[in-house]
Amino acid sequence: MTETLEIVLKPFLKWPGGKSKELKEIIPNLPHSINNFYEPFIGGGAVYFATTSANHYFINDKSKDLIDLYNNIKSLNKFELFSTLNKIDKYWKDIDYIYDSNKNTFVEFFLNYRKCDNFDLKLSINEFINSIAQGFTEPIKNDFQFDFKFYLKEIKLNLTRKMSRMKKIELEKGILSNSDVNLNILTALKSSFYMYFRMLYNNKEKYQIEPIIHSGIYFFIRNYTYSGMFRYNSNGEFNVPYGGIGYNNNSIDKKVLYLSDIGIQNKLYNTTIENLDFYECMANKEIYENDFIFLDPPYDTEFSTYDQNEFTKNDQKRLSNFLINEVNCNWMLVIKTLRLYMNFIIIKIFSSTILTNHTQ
Repeated sequence: MTETLEIVLKPFLKWPGGKSKELKEIIPNLPHSINNFYEPFIGGGAVYFATTSANHYFINDKSKDLIDLYNNIKSLNKFELFSTLNKIDKYWKDIDYIYDSNKNTFVEFFLNYRKCDNFDLKLSINEFINSIAQGFTEPIKNDFQFDFKFYLKEIKLNLTRKMSRMKKIELEKGILSNSDVNLNILTALKSSFYMYFRMLYNNKEKYQIEPIIHSGIYFFIRNYTYSGMFRYNSNGEFNVPYGGIGYNNNSIDKKVLYLSDIGIQNKLYNTTIENLDFYECMANKEIYENDFIFLDPPYDTEFSTYDQNEFTKNDQKRLSNFLINEVNCNWMLVIKTLRLYMNFIIIKIFSSTILTNHTQ
């Protein structure tokens, strides 16, 4: 069976460096038939999901949270995960109603702050949020009541910062339209919920968050993080902010339906999923001539971390040694630096290079 460009399944996560756009180059260059398909750096899995001709699939990634998500989508607990995601999505939409119900007061605060430098914006917001706090916390108290004190504090802080920023913009560029005022204030509320979940993601042990709930939080913030980025600070904490106004109307409801689709479920049922170093993953397999390995390593230069895991120049050398000296099947590698590889077919695309050692 020859792979075609009729893509049925697609990634359910936006992944930095994902290969969805490059599939038109990758898929036609896969082998005509594949026994076992291996992808030791799965990430978002664009190639894995687009490949249909293999008998069985093996996927791996060093990111524990990512692999936990794949496993939870596949497991008997998947319906609990889907329920968690639906609850998160419902509340995300409820934030619009919370804002609409209190819009006049929020806008009035900003208008007063716009007109009068002596208006105590922080005090006014703090007192008002305290008076309507239950409206923010009641809808999620049964499922996500881990630290509402933090959540309410974040709402107050984000509203104060956003309105201060809005006034500064007006002084520099002119009065904002009513629509822009409303969108910015709503963004402060959406960002507050995102920041609450970001904090929970970074503190799952402190709050004893169950694995399924943590996977739901991980899925949510991966969909709403700025530009799909996933970056960690020196303390190992995820620190990318909310995506902004353009994300306010986003929803994950269709993605949840997609996760339960029979196509995704059958694909994962026919897949072995592991959370290992790439070499540990591949070294314990009996790889045969008619198997195939697709590799899209995290980086091909020296970067500090990949989802809290290092992938260094030395790792690149380990990878090249493995492919050149230990692999007896067809493989394809996406990389920018070619100096570690010689005498392979080169398919150039965009700013990267695809290397392959097979002939169709």
